Amino acid sequence: RKIFVCRPATGKDDVACAKQILATLARRAYRRPVTDADLESLLNFYQAGRNTGNFDSGIENALRLILANPKFIFRAESDAGVTVGAAHRINVLELASRLSFFLWSSIPDEALINLAAQGKLKDPAVLEGQVERMLADPKAESLVKNFASQWLFLRNLQSAAPDVATFPN
Repeated sequence: RKIFVCRPATGKDDVACAKQILATLARRAYRRPVTDADLESLLNFYQAGRNTGNFDSGIENALRLILANPKFIFRAESDAGVTVGAAHRINVLELASRLSFFLWSSIPDEALINLAAQGKLKDPAVLEGQVERMLADPKAESLVKNFASQWLFLRNLQSAAPDVATFPN
């Protein structure tokens, strides 16, 4: 259901549905609005898979391209024109990703991406509202689990062997 947000009508042109599916997937995977160049590349991969199989094969082929794309694999931020070691503002899409990975250990949801793409995340009141919304979400439990596990080395607790002489109990 997350991937196939539509199905082409029988005997109809399936490119429009493929475009909708791939645009939705790429937007989430790349954590930003999708460009025409992104879609063109994905549709070429879709068509190559479609030519050797069916609609699903085409989507699968394009999905492979998305999953192998550095825009999906890495959370890179633009540092053009920034002096090394100097503080600088990140753009709102980068802020949305940072916020989401920190609070949820996951990608931004549609609401956060939409606000960032519209430039509204710059507004302190909107940003505060989003942080409160995200903290109220059950996904925010990952902040506590991951942060505490890393910071306090709680992940290592299972394999720790305390010194019985120092800690007899």
